Amino acid sequence: MPAHEPRSRRGTEPSARPQYNGSRAGAYFSPRTWLLPLLALLVLGGAGSALYIGGLGSPESNLNHLPVAVVNRDQGADTPTGQENFGENLTKTMEDGFSSSDEIELRPLSWDEAQSQLRSGQVFAAVVVEEDFSEAAVSLVSSSLTDGDASRPQITLYTNPLASPLASQLAAEAVEPALKQASTSVGEQLDETARQAQGEATERQDAELTEAGVPAQVQEQLAPKIDGTSAVVLQDPIHITQTAFQKPPDGAALGMGAFFYSVLLMVVGLSGSVTLHFLVDSRVGVLPVELGPRYVLGPRLLPARWVAFLLKWGIAVVAGLPTAGLMMWVANAVGMPIPHGGWFFFSTWLSIVTVSAVTFALITIFGSAGMVLSLIYVVFMGLPAATGVVPLETLPGFFAFIARGEPLYQMTIANKAILYYDAEASAGLQAGLIGMGVIILIAVVLALLFSFLYDRMRGVREAAADVEKAAARTA
Repeated sequence: MPAHEPRSRRGTEPSARPQYNGSRAGAYFSPRTWLLPLLALLVLGGAGSALYIGGLGSPESNLNHLPVAVVNRDQGADTPTGQENFGENLTKTMEDGFSSSDEIELRPLSWDEAQSQLRSGQVFAAVVVEEDFSEAAVSLVSSSLTDGDASRPQITLYTNPLASPLASQLAAEAVEPALKQASTSVGEQLDETARQAQGEATERQDAELTEAGVPAQVQEQLAPKIDGTSAVVLQDPIHITQTAFQKPPDGAALGMGAFFYSVLLMVVGLSGSVTLHFLVDSRVGVLPVELGPRYVLGPRLLPARWVAFLLKWGIAVVAGLPTAGLMMWVANAVGMPIPHGGWFFFSTWLSIVTVSAVTFALITIFGSAGMVLSLIYVVFMGLPAATGVVPLETLPGFFAFIARGEPLYQMTIANKAILYYDAEASAGLQAGLIGMGVIILIAVVLALLFSFLYDRMRGVREAAADVEKAAARTA
């Protein structure tokens, strides 16, 4: 082989290409030149709108078993009719009310259990009936007939913005009507009790005044009465306080930081994989690539399809290690709190590896169309199903069904568990890491299987470019 022969031609033979004999303008303006790109844009635009907007557009209308804890800490109180626990009656009423609906999954828990599930993101809100609820309710009855002071029965509604700001809001909005109804129900009970107490007090007073010789007209004027203010309070006696159980730390983007970071990992994994696809195919002589003025096509190594897949993905696996480290360093530098750095590094790297495995698998199976399919599957279907904006319990049925097969969903729950829930396995870390592993396994198996089939049926791929021209331009 002559020493002056361009390196890109070594080990290759020029391939014959059919020459186009028509006019240049005819090629530029032919229907085939315009229709396929138009079709691609229509597919992407239509699919993107249907999937993204359709998945996230109406979360409040798709509530399905949104988990909310209810805790009765009420100690009860003595009444003229015996021991009474208004908090128990209230929570039972709420349970009965929500049992007929699929929107809210009301979980009766102890206070310790509720705190544990709030900290791990297993519930989006908690309704807590305070310890002195019945005592305060009874004091309202007695104070309505006297000038004594009384406090309204207290219920605290804890939201969980770290689990999902929107889900916490939706949970609160779904629970508040039930609490208002419960307040009305308790008010009716207290009003009845107050009327009964008024009657008993009137009878006792009348007996005493009659014995003392006080005229009936005066007795009527002195009879105990429920004033207007007390009557209004008794109609709606419960004071509801709404507060966040845990406020998101600084730099957590109001609880959305884990999701935003996972989206960034998805973009890096997808765009990086597409870039690697072109660079590697160019290097092994499968597909030419232009780098500025350079037209690059390496020696036609004619790699088997499975070899090309493993080479591309292997590069992504190795390159993902320093990339994960750099992304974590930059995120920390701009103010994002990163606890459990080891776990977060592993999750960051595994996220990149997962997205690259899926992208390369789709490209391997479907060729160039695999890039469009990757965009649809990983991005358009992944974003609504990720539960970063809206929880799984507020998604339309289709997205709830596919969520666990989406890389972004598994990435988000794993990263959220590390950043906000002390890297607890039950908070989503275990499920997310296992989920990514399963997706990787399926993608690699399918890519290798189809690679072997294609190579047996069609033979190894050859470069579509003119090797002679490529060699001349890279010389």
